[in-house]
Amino acid sequence: MTPRTLIAATVMGALAFLALGAALGLDLLTLARFAVLGGALGLLVLYDVREHRIPNRIVLPAAGACAVLSLVGGIRPSHLLAGVVLLLALLVIALMLPRALGMGDVKLVLLLLCGLDATTPRAVIFGIALLALLAAPLVIRRGRAALTSALPLAPFLAAGSLLALLR
Repeated sequence: MTPRTLIAATVMGALAFLALGAALGLDLLTLARFAVLGGALGLLVLYDVREHRIPNRIVLPAAGACAVLSLVGGIRPSHLLAGVVLLLALLVIALMLPRALGMGDVKLVLLLLCGLDATTPRAVIFGIALLALLAAPLVIRRGRAALTSALPLAPFLAAGSLLALLR
């Protein structure tokens, strides 16, 4: 991937989340968190689509930065409870069925938890619903063979995140 492609993906992701956050009238600290989240998601979508992987060098620092911005912004621990339960459930699934869900996808949900706070469960549900909408015609068309193909989860979780923020 060229540097230009990487920069464009980062900027487009950051702008999408910033624009939505600004339209919702969110404070500057939340907008900063959304910029980090969106920029990272833009890059992660690109990597997941092209290489079917979620690089740690992107997802972990972005999750850390979003966590710090959430803590500085005064996040309530109760907002994180449902997201943590979801994250643990996905971790168990990834450990038990690694062909169905990769550890990169679990780390991606960690990034969403740090960046979206209480909206994370809704974002994951929307993302999986979008994935199912795409996968259903593939299964109908290809039959059981479609069940063995790997679809990147990052684009659907990114889109689900934007939808979840719209409420």
